[in-house]
Amino acid sequence: MSPIFMENVPITTMVKGTFGYMDPEYYRRLQLTEKSDVYSYGVVLFEVLCARPAVDISLEYDQIGLAGWALKCVENETIEQIIDPSLQGKIAAECLRVFVEIAKNCLHDVGVERPKMEDVAGMLEFALQLQETAEAQQTVVEVSDTVDRPQTIDEVV
Repeated sequence: MSPIFMENVPITTMVKGTFGYMDPEYYRRLQLTEKSDVYSYGVVLFEVLCARPAVDISLEYDQIGLAGWALKCVENETIEQIIDPSLQGKIAAECLRVFVEIAKNCLHDVGVERPKMEDVAGMLEFALQLQETAEAQQTVVEVSDTVDRPQTIDEVV
């Protein structure tokens, strides 16, 4: 048997992807790194939080790119205004703070300043623990509301 050679097949080394997920460092250096994936993941985190696509050309100019818009809202401390309305009141404040901080760190303009993906996963697990703890405490509060006198967590446990 002779090996099969593919002749006249174009080979492309051009990076392809959606604009809203593209690492800004790629535009400057034309080089992708592991931290480029971290950047894209940060965009996905904000997509989940805000329930909107990475790019939405129907919005005002400064809101078209979710990454830039979300970072601006974080900086202005107005992130609560752009999160998905169906999540309002369901995310524990501390969990939201940690989640937003993770996403923000993923979108750092300089790749070496972004966390490693394994660190992102660990931080997201921590955010989940914060949410679960807050939900458990809320359950305790709801249960104690049915009792004549308020209970402390120590009494319930």
